[in-house]
Order: sequence, then C-alpha cells, then structure tokens
Amino acid sequence: MTTTLPPYEVHWHPATVSIPAATPTAFTTHYPVRLTDGSVLKLPLRALPGGQQAIALLMSNQTPFPIEDVLAGLMTTQAQALAPQMVAAVPTMGLDYARRVARDLGLPHYAAMGLSRKFWYDEALSEPVVSSTSPDQSKRLYLDPALLDRVAGQTVVLVDDVINTGASALAAIRLLHKAGAHVAGLVVALTEGQAWREALAVLGDGWPDKVHAIGHIPLFEAAPAGGWRALPE
Repeated sequence: MTTTLPPYEVHWHPATVSIPAATPTAFTTHYPVRLTDGSVLKLPLRALPGGQQAIALLMSNQTPFPIEDVLAGLMTTQAQALAPQMVAAVPTMGLDYARRVARDLGLPHYAAMGLSRKFWYDEALSEPVVSSTSPDQSKRLYLDPALLDRVAGQTVVLVDDVINTGASALAAIRLLHKAGAHVAGLVVALTEGQAWREALAVLGDGWPDKVHAIGHIPLFEAAPAGGWRALPE
C-alpha cells in the first residue's frame, strides 16, 4: 500500500518575520528557521518511523528555485570567508548547492563526489558511508580519478545541504584528504541536532568548529497535547 504524503511545501520570508516562541504544541506543520541574514525559512515537519519523533525537512531537490537562490547566496558568503581554491560536493543533495557556490565564487568548475562506481574508478579513492536518510544501505563515496588535479594541493571547501549524524561529511573529508586536498571547512545550509560534532571530532584539528551553516534545526518529539516540540540540545 502506498503512503500518501502532503506536497512538499517550503516557504521563505524576509527578515521582518518574527519566529514564534517554542512551546510544546507550537509546531504542527512547519518549523521556522532563522537564517544568517535574519530571514526565515519555514520547513515542513515530517514524522519519523514510529511516529514519536520528527524532523524539519529540507528536500533540496524539491525546493523552489527562488528559495534555492537565497540559500546558495548565503552559503557563498560563508564559503568566501574561507578563501577556497576549489569547492567539492557531498552527494547527492549537496551537488546543486556546491555548483552554485563555485559559480558565484568565480571558480571555473567544482569537484563532485559520487555514490555510484564507474568502471574506471579506483577503490583507493573511496570511503564507506552510511546516510542518515538511508540507514539500511551501506554505500561507498567515490572521487573520480580525473578530478584529482582539481583538489590535490588545493584549499577546498566542502559543501552539503544538511549535516546531522556527520557520517557523510566524515567520509567526504577523509576522501579529500586521501586526494591530497587541504579541506578548509564544510559549508552547509543547515546543521541538525548535535550528533555531527562528535562524529567530526575524530578528525581532530578542531573540525566541529570548521562547520559553517546559515541556519540550525533541532530534532523533534511528539508533544502530549499534539504537534511537535523541539528536543533540548
């Protein structure tokens, strides 16, 4: 039987919009995220399996282009401060943002990592990864050997849409290190929860503080009176 979900609706409002107080039953359909420029991104809330927890969902491949333009512009500002020579992308949702950020920075191209192995790929240029949205699928992250010249010896900024567990980011950073890149930081649209801090801490070098986001979303639990309340962090 097919589960019917409401259409994906994400909204953006300029900085004049105020965020409502976080009460246990305040959030029913959307969660308002304050971005770095003071504007507000309203993300739909989606219940997780079991129905007792929920996430504020940024589906980058379903986001309207005008909203994507806003997010990419703010992410470019974050990346510019790191003075990158190259931008690399975490697949799959990070690809669109990385392309936009690289173009806006005036770079001629970017380096897209992938999850499917082409026949000419080298297993030595790969890392295992488990996605938080596909926890039952063990995958590997690959860098096309043809892209080595773009990242080797370069100051690279990694781009993704959301970081939550940190598993994908950790694999991408390790893979770029294998390729000889200096990874100056990770730029994301949103951080979600705090689990990613522990995951990236294994890299040392203060890596959790090298994550630059334009907004933050908590995790949510079902409220006794209905709706969703943000979990304390």
